[in-house]
Amino acid sequence: MARGRTQPGVKTHRRGRRRRTRRRFPVAPWIVISTVLALVASGLVLSYTWLLGTGCSGDPLRATVVAAPDIKEPLSVLARAWEREEPSVSGRCIGVEVREKSSSQVATKLQSSWNTVTDGARPHVWIPDSSVWIQMVESTDIGSLMIPDKTPLAATSPTVIAMPKPMAEALGWQSGGEPVADEPSWSNLLSLAESGSWADFGHEEWGDITLGMTAPRQSTAGIHALLSLTDVDRNGDVVSDELDNVVRLSGILDETPNDIDAILQELSQLDPEEDLNGYVSAFPALERDVWRYNNYMENGVELTAVYPSDGSLDADHPIAVLQNVEWTDRTYQEIGWQFASFVTGDTGRELLLEEAFRDGTRRTGGDALNNTEGLTPQIDESQRGPVQPSAVGGVIAAWEALHRAANVLVVLDTSESMNASVQHNGEEVTRLEAVRRELSDALSLFGSQASVGLWEYSTAAYYGEPDYTELVSMRAFDSAQEDAINVAAQQLVPGGGSALYDTAAAAYETLLNNYNDEHGAANLVVIISDGGNDDDNGGLGLPELEAQLDNLASADRNKKASIVTIGFGSDIDAEALTTIAESTQGMFFEAEWNDQLKPQLLNALFNAV
Repeated sequence: MARGRTQPGVKTHRRGRRRRTRRRFPVAPWIVISTVLALVASGLVLSYTWLLGTGCSGDPLRATVVAAPDIKEPLSVLARAWEREEPSVSGRCIGVEVREKSSSQVATKLQSSWNTVTDGARPHVWIPDSSVWIQMVESTDIGSLMIPDKTPLAATSPTVIAMPKPMAEALGWQSGGEPVADEPSWSNLLSLAESGSWADFGHEEWGDITLGMTAPRQSTAGIHALLSLTDVDRNGDVVSDELDNVVRLSGILDETPNDIDAILQELSQLDPEEDLNGYVSAFPALERDVWRYNNYMENGVELTAVYPSDGSLDADHPIAVLQNVEWTDRTYQEIGWQFASFVTGDTGRELLLEEAFRDGTRRTGGDALNNTEGLTPQIDESQRGPVQPSAVGGVIAAWEALHRAANVLVVLDTSESMNASVQHNGEEVTRLEAVRRELSDALSLFGSQASVGLWEYSTAAYYGEPDYTELVSMRAFDSAQEDAINVAAQQLVPGGGSALYDTAAAAYETLLNNYNDEHGAANLVVIISDGGNDDDNGGLGLPELEAQLDNLASADRNKKASIVTIGFGSDIDAEALTTIAESTQGMFFEAEWNDQLKPQLLNALFNAV
């Protein structure tokens, strides 16, 4: 759980809303939960009858467990309880140290940018709050090797539609109510927020029906809601047509705070006796967020958890004992698996149920849920099935494209090898044509806040000319720019060798010269290649390229720009493409087969930084 947020909550900015000035609490009233939780849980631990020790010796060897904030405190209590049982490996006492880090940060940093100085020790065990973050890591080659096939679930908390109780009652969406509008579902919620008015339900004083949502890139409730709203047919995949719902959703949201406490803080200051005009009508949340708000708020309007009829994704807290990484070994993995067994056993289950989580496998709640107004102990609505990693990457990419400023120079390999035939959607085309089609689809996700340019490179240029050509210079990505890029890409013809190294240096310099210094903007060169460097005209070697890239980056350390490389096909020089990317803090994505090209292209364009 985030601590001490004072960011404003989600409020409408539509014309005609009344504005209020309200007293701000210096600290949110539910901030003390972790302390209370630890004390209560510690009392529970002290009441156990512990097993006899195993006779292990020495100071415990502790594995590092990095856990989502919402489950960190109960896991810490369980870690102490487990250590008192004197677990061991080969006679050596063992234990775990539980640390807290947001799941989105771990998913981003785990594969390439983890800094032990600023981020702490790398995890031997990772417990995010949702399998979605696991799937995001598994969508890359490096990440897929880290995650074991078995990831037992520690505890679950369904994603719900949280609403002020009077509003849920007005729609008949409260527990046991008869819907006045259509049944409570993600799709109906989107429709109501697009054009609905509370006047249609007898409450003109509340104004329009508004929807808030936490940012999907940082928030589990946000990414769960985004997936539920886009995966309309519930098959675990998201196709191009379904991505249109991302655009619909983006158009009706006024603000997207990074964490749920920003919304809860605002609602906690609402006088229940006043009307609700100017406040968010509904927002995705985890069931446990509603529980802690209703149990620990000092004032404010009571919340109701609406369980969508078209199913929900659960924050299921998978336990991933990491493998195939340099900082772990069999001993740490054994420690991780022993702790996982303890957490999912009777002791762990009892404690987690007391803290308003549901059982990790059966979705069964305990007394904490039974005794809380606004929650349903027994969920009748179905749980959504697993989501494909490509779907996670696709919806995040679409969201990022609409909300993040981007400055992107796309560089296409047009050497002779790009003339090789591949199957694309049942049709035999060249590699270059397959890339062109997927690139066109991916670029269509960009909004006007992006700036995009296009280059090609091969050694087929006339003697004395560079082995790369600027086809479309970097400009704001309006409809004219999109048309210009598509027309230029359509006219490309493969030929010659591949001047990869000279092109990478020139493209990186061009990007830096066209740098977007807007806060949070992504500045990227995206190179798509089906080989490596094959330059008959000489040019830079790989060591010289690395040195040149370093010199360019060193000229202005305030400019954070990266080269992202995509290797397409079975003949790529993965080492060279990886080296180029990592020299600029970028990432390499491999698409050996045609069906891997689109998700890797989306990852490269929108999820690489």
